[in-house]
Amino acid sequence: MSNIAEFIETRKNIETLAAQIAVYIKQNEMQDSRKHLDEANRQLELLKPMVDNDVQIIVVGRLTRHLADLGNKIAKTGTKPLIVKKTAVKKTKMPFKQEMKEEPVIKVYGRS
Repeated sequence: MSNIAEFIETRKNIETLAAQIAVYIKQNEMQDSRKHLDEANRQLELLKPMVDNDVQIIVVGRLTRHLADLGNKIAKTGTKPLIVKKTAVKKTKMPFKQEMKEEPVIKVYGRS
């Protein structure tokens, strides 16, 4: 039974760390979020050998996906977007249609 109690305690610790990571991501504190993510991944590696039944397999899979998602968010937020200043381009006015130099010839054909 101690194995189940350890599993539950480690799972709770990982979920607490994941919640803290989400808060740090919102606050844009990347160094703290990376530190907590590393700790959560270490605890997840300790949790994997404790798996005994199907429910625990599902829990480990869910936590693995959740931490991977948080890692992706940290990676996306950590990179600063490039600031591109658009320069004004002077547009030259081009005539839409060129003026016709000749008048059109209209031919009327009669019916016979």
